[in-house]
Order: sequence, then structure tokens, then C-alpha cells
Amino acid sequence: MITKAVKEKFAWELLDAFPNAIEFFELDGTILYLNKAASLRHTKPVNELVGTNIWSLYPSGQAAHHKTVVNKALKSGTPIQFTDRFEEQWINVLICPICGSNGKIESIVAYTNDITRQIQTEERLKLVSLQLLTNQETERRRIAQDLHDDIGQSMTALILALKALQSDVIVAGHKTIADQVKGTIRVVEEMMRHIRQVLYDLRPPSFETTTPAKVLESLCSSLALSTGLRAVFSSQEQLPMMSSAQATALYRLIQEGMNNAAKHAKATSVWINLEYADGEINISFEDDGQGFDPGQRIGYGIGLEGLRERFLMLNGNFDIESAPGKGTRLYGSLPIFVPNTG
Repeated sequence: MITKAVKEKFAWELLDAFPNAIEFFELDGTILYLNKAASLRHTKPVNELVGTNIWSLYPSGQAAHHKTVVNKALKSGTPIQFTDRFEEQWINVLICPICGSNGKIESIVAYTNDITRQIQTEERLKLVSLQLLTNQETERRRIAQDLHDDIGQSMTALILALKALQSDVIVAGHKTIADQVKGTIRVVEEMMRHIRQVLYDLRPPSFETTTPAKVLESLCSSLALSTGLRAVFSSQEQLPMMSSAQATALYRLIQEGMNNAAKHAKATSVWINLEYADGEINISFEDDGQGFDPGQRIGYGIGLEGLRERFLMLNGNFDIESAPGKGTRLYGSLPIFVPNTG
């Protein structure tokens, strides 16, 4: 028969063999127990750590943050999980209140998991994905330049030749043929208009020579003309500098929003707002269309998911609000570092 003492010894040995750090401490922070993994994190033997205050083992700022989380767990009586950085190490911490026989919380258990490799892998993946996006934008610019240099110039020359032919035919008195040439010119001009729109879609104007707000306002005006939508654009007068990748993300959000509003939502008007607040550039896009169930996206879900991935890769956020008959709202935010010049 296994005695209680043997069971307890086995339990302590099992906790000691656990690869993640476990710390058991009183409400005032006095350490009652920690396993070997926890002692290795604090670079001190177990016998030197037991009986000391756990908050003395952390830098003051980090200790204050952990205390705040512990107090929340004590107040709610439920476990709380959070992610923190300890020097060059990323950790995932689970704070669990422990109740005594009287049902009152008497102590705390902290379970700490080192997630540094996971975070580093995610960051590397973000960098690779961001480079792919950059390469994609570069390829789009190359294709746009080729279209402009080759097809665009050739069609311009064709229109000039047709107009010259039209003049000769009119002089010769062949009205029917002149009308046919005129109709052909209209067709070619319409093709040119579509090509210009494709060029505009493929290659945003340079954000280095024009402010993002001006570029986005111009995009809204152009898309309003091509789609027939009423577009209302508003922006703060002064916005901080942002990277080309960030400005392009805002550009693509408006493109996707306008495309969906015109093709799927049956909207008549859209509203776009751009602002800077609390270290973030925020953009919102709203239409008055028929809306949809975000859980049942069909046909235009890929574009929206692509937008979400683009914003997340830039450490931002992207959200969609919609419901049948309620229109659609797209929200994007990107962190902007503004140097302190004070």
C-alpha cells in the first residue's frame, strides 16, 4: 500500500522534473516552493529561494506588472494568463489562486513557460512574409511600367492614327466610314481608360513624393469615378511619417473596400476616415451596402483575409464588422514610432 508520504514525495519529484517553471508563494509574495526549472530561471539554488520574496527576483517595473496581474486573479478568483518579456526571454505566465479548506484564497501558483523560440520563429515568419509582400509590390510596379511603356504607348499611337484616318475620310466625304472610325476610337479610348485603372490598381503613386493622405484621397476620387460610388474621405491635417509598406497597406484596404462595396455590397456611398492617435494610424472604411455574415464570407473572403494578414505582418490589427442589411465596416490600425524631439 502506498502511504500518503510516498504519494506526496512522488508529487514533489514529478513537479521538480517538470521542464517549465512552477512557483508556489503566499499572498505577500513569500516563496513556499519552486521546482528546479524555476530555480534555474532565477539562477539560484532552491534552498536559497524558498522563504524569500518572489517580487525581489524581478526588476521593479516587471514586478509591478506581475503584482497587478496577481491582484486581478485574487479579485476574480480565476486564473489569468499573460505574455511578458524577461531580458531576452519571452515567457507565458499562468497565475492561479489557490483556496484553503475554508474556501478562501491563501496562496498563488505561477506556471511559467519559455516561449522565446516560438516568438522568434513567428517574427522570422513575419519578416519572410513581409519580404514576399514587398516583392509582390515590386513585381506589380514592374508590370505596371511595362503596360505603360508598351501597351499604353501603342494604344495612344493607335488612337492618333485613327483620328488622322477619320479626318481624311471626312474630307473624302465618306460619312458612314467616318462614323465607323469614330466608334472604333471610342472603343479604344474606353480600353485606354480601363488600362489606366489597372495601372492605378497595380502601382500606387509614390508615397515618397506625395503624402499618404493625398495619395489615399486621390485613390478614393478615382475609384468613385470608376465605380459610381459616392466616396467621402476625411483625414487629420498632420499625420506622422510612415513606411511605404504601411502606407501601401492603407491603400490596399481602400481598394478592397471599394471593390467589395461596388461588386458585392450594392452600396451607393462609402466613408473613409484616417487618423493618428495613441501611437497608431487608424483607418476605417464604411459602406451603406447590404452587408453580410462575416462567418459566411463567399466570393470576397480571400481579399479580406489577405488584408488581415498584411496588417498583422506589420504588427497592426484588422477587423470587420458587418451583418445582413447593416452595411460593412473595415478597421485597420498600424503602430507608428514617432521620435521624441523634446
